[in-house]
Amino acid sequence: MLARCRTIVAATCRALPEIMLVMALPSLVLTGNAWGQQSSEPDSRAQELYAEARAAKNRGDLTTAIEKYRSLLALAPTLGPAYNNLGMLYMETRDYAKAAETFEAGLKQDPSMSPSLVLLGISYFQLRDYARALPVLQKASRAMPRDEQAQLYLGLCLSKTGQLEASAAVLQQLVKQSPQNLDALYSLGQLYMALAGETLQKLQTVAPDSYLTYFVAGEAQERMGHYEEAVIQYKKAIERQPPGYVGLHYRLGNAYWLSGKWQEAIAAFKEEVAADPRNCMALWKIGNIMVINRQDPKEAVSYLSRSLEVCPNLVQAMVDKARLLSDKGDHEAAVPLYKRAVELDPEEAMIHYQLAMTYRKMQRMAEADAELAIVKKLHERQK
Repeated sequence: MLARCRTIVAATCRALPEIMLVMALPSLVLTGNAWGQQSSEPDSRAQELYAEARAAKNRGDLTTAIEKYRSLLALAPTLGPAYNNLGMLYMETRDYAKAAETFEAGLKQDPSMSPSLVLLGISYFQLRDYARALPVLQKASRAMPRDEQAQLYLGLCLSKTGQLEASAAVLQQLVKQSPQNLDALYSLGQLYMALAGETLQKLQTVAPDSYLTYFVAGEAQERMGHYEEAVIQYKKAIERQPPGYVGLHYRLGNAYWLSGKWQEAIAAFKEEVAADPRNCMALWKIGNIMVINRQDPKEAVSYLSRSLEVCPNLVQAMVDKARLLSDKGDHEAAVPLYKRAVELDPEEAMIHYQLAMTYRKMQRMAEADAELAIVKKLHERQK
């Protein structure tokens, strides 16, 4: 079973995604200064070719646009921005070799064109020339530290050259900077599985029957959504764990929790709490299961309160406790919890909605309407 896990994760590592190119960088505009590099007066034919190239690009005629930019550069070979725009057209037609050649030529004319540097690195990456792509993307990332494409492809390139930990660091920073970047989130998830696979292989070699070997195998299966297999691995780890070791019953409970096996999850979480009374996540999830299944609300509030005593900023526990308090009519106690949860996670529409419903129960209609307006804005932003 562990051998199969290793094979799956290793395959995932090899299959780190070739991200579909998103042309997020705008074409560079040929300004008066750029034209001035050619002569004291802008060349009328060059300007005409530039206008024709842009018009062709705008109507989707990439072949004509490419021809016009090539003619423009034959006439005015020092126009750096024109190389950038021509290179982008080659990228759109997936001719990455010509794109790379064009960006290189443009950067020789104007080394300050950082957007071209980013796209040159991406072109090398698409050509699978990772050795050339890496230093270019590193330079581009230093020049444009907020550019998401530069950071994403740098992270991917590091993974392709076997530098998985460095790749993870870059992608983690990108996700922190841009939490909605789905490519970064997906790539980081794949990378975590690859790192787990490497760790698992080493553990299997050094200590094939160690609790840690089964622990890592369980985590890998859990990340892939294979919860039944994760349960098997976690149970083997628990059988072999040393006295006083904590955390494995929580992992077992979490696998049950994710698969909706509530009673098994509660039993495992309670085992964890007995060994580690300060595990606020285990305490919260016991309360959460009770909320979901409408079990004893008093006991559920007790677990949620204990969770918040240890981790006072655990939003999920706040929301579950506020929901229970509101359901039993204690709206005054629920509102501060919802408001604190909103402060900690202002982008979560459901918390604003639940706060709005609580305000309505209290006949505080103006505040309810204000929260519902926020819900509407958040939903519109996510479309």
